[in-house]
Amino acid sequence: MPAPPSGATKPLAALVSAALIAALLLLIPAHAAQAAATLLSQGRTATASSEENYGTPASNAVDGDTGTRWSSAAADPQWLQVDLGAPAAVSQVVLTWEAAYAKAYQIQLSTDGTTWTSAYSTTTGAGGTETLNVSGTARYVRLYGTARATGYGYSLWEFQVYGTPGGGTAGGCGTTDAAQGRTAKASSEENYGTPASNAVDGDTGTRWSSAASDPQWLQVDLGSAQSVCQVVLTWEAAYAKAYQIQLSTDGTTWTSAYSTTTGAGAPRR
Repeated sequence: MPAPPSGATKPLAALVSAALIAALLLLIPAHAAQAAATLLSQGRTATASSEENYGTPASNAVDGDTGTRWSSAAADPQWLQVDLGAPAAVSQVVLTWEAAYAKAYQIQLSTDGTTWTSAYSTTTGAGGTETLNVSGTARYVRLYGTARATGYGYSLWEFQVYGTPGGGTAGGCGTTDAAQGRTAKASSEENYGTPASNAVDGDTGTRWSSAASDPQWLQVDLGSAQSVCQVVLTWEAAYAKAYQIQLSTDGTTWTSAYSTTTGAGAPRR
């Protein structure tokens, strides 16, 4: 299987959605060493929930000019988002506020501009220049304000997003299986001898298998935030023709990192 993007959004768990699966599942994290962060947002397309007036458009927040600004209507909530043009491993967001700043807000990430996950949240925003360390793979990055610090709207001189283009890391994939020995569960088990835990025990002589119906899933909790760069599926004879590899930060909301309708069985990377 082609590897899903490196630096996926803070994945705490990974899910395989398929038909009938019997597999050894390995999740390979990226090396800790990261490439030097690049300013990804400058000059990119920015949109917002509102604009105070004609002179304060969303584009002002990503133009590299600290003398121009975006400002919103004086109401909650409001948002500003930037399209990075392609998925990237986002590592830092810098907010340069005008006097009208956010007291409560989130930095949200998305691969499609529709489904968002929170990478940072605060209810004690201080204004000024805020440098926020975040982690995740995203094409779209959004400031979502829920409480203003003043009676005015939200106002930013600059909204800067830093990271690694393409979602990569300097060191590439590591060699450690992040899934081995972790807690796994599944939508079903064929019988007592084929539990979900068999797929992450590191033993190619044991397996997980599901009931003979569609859909089915297998997921593993990695125990902590990981930047997943590769998933290895070692199939038994009963494999999936159509499936997704999905990532989640909370085990509830899932985003697809890989999808196929032509699965071929055998070891897939």
